[in-house]
Amino acid sequence: MKATRRLAWHYIRQWLFIAIALLISVVIAFTWIVDRMMALDMNRNFANHGINNLVDSISITNGQIQWDEQLMMEVKASGGWLQIADSNGQVLHEFFVPEDVPKKYKVGELVSYMHRKIPFPYDVYAYLRAIGDYEIMLVYGVKPDDEQFLDAWLEDPEQAKPMLKQASAWVQLLNAEGDELESWNKPKGIKINISSYELVLRATYEDQYGERVAFQYNSHSGNTWILRMPYSAIDAEPYVMMAGLHLYSESEIWMVGTGAVVLSMLILFVIMAWWESDRIGRPLAHFMRWAEAMSNHEYEEPRNILGKYPSLNRKGKLKRNYRIYSDVWQSLRTLSERLQESESEREKHERLREQWLTGLTHDLKTPLSSIIGYAHLLNASEYKWSEAERLEFTTFIQQKAERMDELIQDLNLTYQLKSNALPMDRVETEMNDWLSSILHELLPVPADAENTDAKIVFNPHPQPIMLNIDVRYFVRAVENVCMNAWIHNEPGTTVTVSIEQDETGTTILFKDDGRGMDEQAQQNLFQRYYRGTSTDTTDQGSGLGMAITKQLIEAHEGEASVQSQIGTGTTIRFYFPRN
Repeated sequence: MKATRRLAWHYIRQWLFIAIALLISVVIAFTWIVDRMMALDMNRNFANHGINNLVDSISITNGQIQWDEQLMMEVKASGGWLQIADSNGQVLHEFFVPEDVPKKYKVGELVSYMHRKIPFPYDVYAYLRAIGDYEIMLVYGVKPDDEQFLDAWLEDPEQAKPMLKQASAWVQLLNAEGDELESWNKPKGIKINISSYELVLRATYEDQYGERVAFQYNSHSGNTWILRMPYSAIDAEPYVMMAGLHLYSESEIWMVGTGAVVLSMLILFVIMAWWESDRIGRPLAHFMRWAEAMSNHEYEEPRNILGKYPSLNRKGKLKRNYRIYSDVWQSLRTLSERLQESESEREKHERLREQWLTGLTHDLKTPLSSIIGYAHLLNASEYKWSEAERLEFTTFIQQKAERMDELIQDLNLTYQLKSNALPMDRVETEMNDWLSSILHELLPVPADAENTDAKIVFNPHPQPIMLNIDVRYFVRAVENVCMNAWIHNEPGTTVTVSIEQDETGTTILFKDDGRGMDEQAQQNLFQRYYRGTSTDTTDQGSGLGMAITKQLIEAHEGEASVQSQIGTGTTIRFYFPRN
């Protein structure tokens, strides 16, 4: 799978994960908000909803009264207080009880508070529970709400004033037109009149105005009493806990729930960004450092401060965040290896070229020095040379000039082959007869080859072998192989030439019984500029002969290879696959 496709799947999975995570967070937040709103409603009406659960949770074990601590905390959240009393009105346990609440109730006192027969600053509810032989009472009290405050004001203003003042409540009497007739405890800056429209808004959207509104209309007079009090005026106003906060209204719950969703989204995005930079950005940065290092001829993959490859784990395999770029990593690794090989080959090539230039300079300078020397002798006026001596001098000059011409032709030929500029005139040739005649002409070896005892053996194929060759250049390849074997081996070396053919192609083998070659010589045999012997021992060989041979065989759509071993001789193989 290509990196582009892996990246596409990566981003698809990533955005699916984000979408699912956001959906889950929204569902959880919505469920949380609904739960808190129901809890707030229960706290506001704890006397009707929550107290029954609390009563059912009461038990007696070994004479000790047990209760649900979580429900007991709901009592506090509802803004109320609770007492557990025995059948005689003696309080046994109390929770969140103000100081003005009795610790023992007289006969008739509790029921009078419950039915508001006598003034009491709290609404009181009593619940009875019989457990075995025990009879207990749960007394729940809560500060009266705005309607009860208004009722108390209308019944007895003087008695209600302390309760209203403690709750920061104030009252206002309006006529039928909404003009103020009288007021009590009204804060400064409040206008003296109010329209029907505004009164409806304040009564409908109390949470937006931040105050409770109670009113009572008198149909006979057309006047309206209005009581207004802030939500937070009562110390023990019903609330719910949400994210460690005390929330007193539905709007606050929605704000906190929405904020939690937004915060979770931000945290998710930060985590995903960090993860993305680690998964996507870190490998890219590593690849960029690697590419920059290769531009500075440092081809090995960069290591970290511990000397390890950042892309590999302890087992030597690609790390998870690098697998998405596995083909990029492999391409860089292959490029690095090839660049290293190319650099090594270039250095080796330069080294061989320098050695070859040194040898070629020597090969050209030696005959040139002889030519110059004999030319000076011929031109020396103080000597009278005989005709035989002059002929000897000119013959020697001719031989050395021809040697220099061969070297120059070799240079020209190898560069023509390299640039595919060599004109080829190929004809169908029967190789048995042709090779026999060419090999016969190679002997005797010239005396300056230092191997006048050279031998050659030809093993033809029993069937006619046809190859499409340019005889001019194929002769050169055959001569180069044979002469190379005789020049670089001991006198008396035998070269055995064989020709074979099968269904795949034709093979021509040149096998000598010389000293053989080591591994380095075999690797460099077909390299330009490589010379198997020192130029100090012979001026035969330009260092281009075997390279030209390989190029000539390849120009005939063939392959040239070598196989050798020290002490057993060398085999040169020409192979021409069947078209």
